[in-house]
Amino acid sequence: KEKIKEFLDTIEYPINFFDFETFQNAIPRFDNQQPYAQMPFQYSLHILHEDGALEHKEFLGDENSDPRRALSLQMLQEITLTGSIIAYNKSFEQTQIKNLALLHEDMSDELLALNDRFIDLAYPFQYKHYYHPKFNGKYSIKVVLPTLFPNDDELDYKKLGSIQNGGDAMDTFANLHLLKDKTQLAGIKKDLLAYCRLDTLAMVRILEKLSDPCSKR
Repeated sequence: KEKIKEFLDTIEYPINFFDFETFQNAIPRFDNQQPYAQMPFQYSLHILHEDGALEHKEFLGDENSDPRRALSLQMLQEITLTGSIIAYNKSFEQTQIKNLALLHEDMSDELLALNDRFIDLAYPFQYKHYYHPKFNGKYSIKVVLPTLFPNDDELDYKKLGSIQNGGDAMDTFANLHLLKDKTQLAGIKKDLLAYCRLDTLAMVRILEKLSDPCSKR
């Protein structure tokens, strides 16, 4: 309990729960894109304020153009100027931000400043400050979430549509520009947004569980 409290004490409001989705191309489609490079095309952002208010923001790129600049601009507008930024396995998000800073020199300082504010929600599970036998030695969010919230349809990835994991999101968006059916396209985009939204909502609920004194008996 002491270690969990130490972790929680490092977090400052407003809390930005943040998650990227990326895609890869073997053959680059855009300028300044390397083969198989991770290309961020989407993010979800839940912002938890100290008064308990929770708001959600999101970005999904245009499948026909390089999404990185528009994503960077909107991200800088929507992440709060102060407060912590929480990710699950933060090194992935930090690496993508570093790459965006290298690409966009005019935003480099602002982008890199975000990385100093990241806190990794995986930490208390990775170091077994919070452990459950059903984790089976693992600490990924896909293991932690259903263990902490069994039978909760709102937090069940299997209740989502066509996109239920990061691999689905990556492969789907990489080929989305080839799809001509507008109705099908709209449905897939809705599923992409729902999946990424759940990634950050999951983090909100996990942090609430860690913060609940009744859950740390």
